Amino acid sequence: MITYRPIIWDDLNDVVDTFDETWGEHPDTAVSAMLSRHFVLHYLEPATRGEVAIGDDGTFMGVTLARVAGLPPIFDRVSDELATIDHALGTTSAGLRVLSDTLRWHALEERMEDDIAIHRHAQAEVELFLVAAAARGHGVGGALWRNMLGYFAECGVERYYLHTDSACDVSFYDHQGLARVSERLARDHPEDHADHDGGARPDGLFIYAGTIARK
Repeated sequence: MITYRPIIWDDLNDVVDTFDETWGEHPDTAVSAMLSRHFVLHYLEPATRGEVAIGDDGTFMGVTLARVAGLPPIFDRVSDELATIDHALGTTSAGLRVLSDTLRWHALEERMEDDIAIHRHAQAEVELFLVAAAARGHGVGGALWRNMLGYFAECGVERYYLHTDSACDVSFYDHQGLARVSERLARDHPEDHADHDGGARPDGLFIYAGTIARK
């Protein structure tokens, strides 16, 4: 049996560990763990809802973090935690390089949003959608996704969006009926990969957008 419940602060380490197992690529495991913590905190900071899936043995199985414009964030302590991990990354040359690279990457995603004025059309964003490897293929991702869309509907959201890249299974979003509304391909922007020191960069960055069906 799988339990779906609101995220609590004590879930943070499980989310970070799963994020690192899924996407952590830096050869220095300590830097990889800190960078994964940065990313999770970055997504958690604006989130107005979080849900985790927990197995009957207490195993962490997945999470969604979502933001609806105008609503308060889940936790008010994330900014301080993010500043702490960024400071820790900045204390080593390897950590400082990946942090600088990551902050540039965040800025690039913001520019992609601005280029298509997505905030004029969408009231919500999927900040993080993550399913543990052992839980894939068992309906966990589908349940987390449906629950999140139900939240959007309750909040009156008509359109939402998310960032993803070619390192992820974007076919899930195609199957869910989302539209790819922006893309940035590595072959067209080799400058995106200049001075990168955090593992392989994806071949493409994408923004997908979806609508909430009204009953």
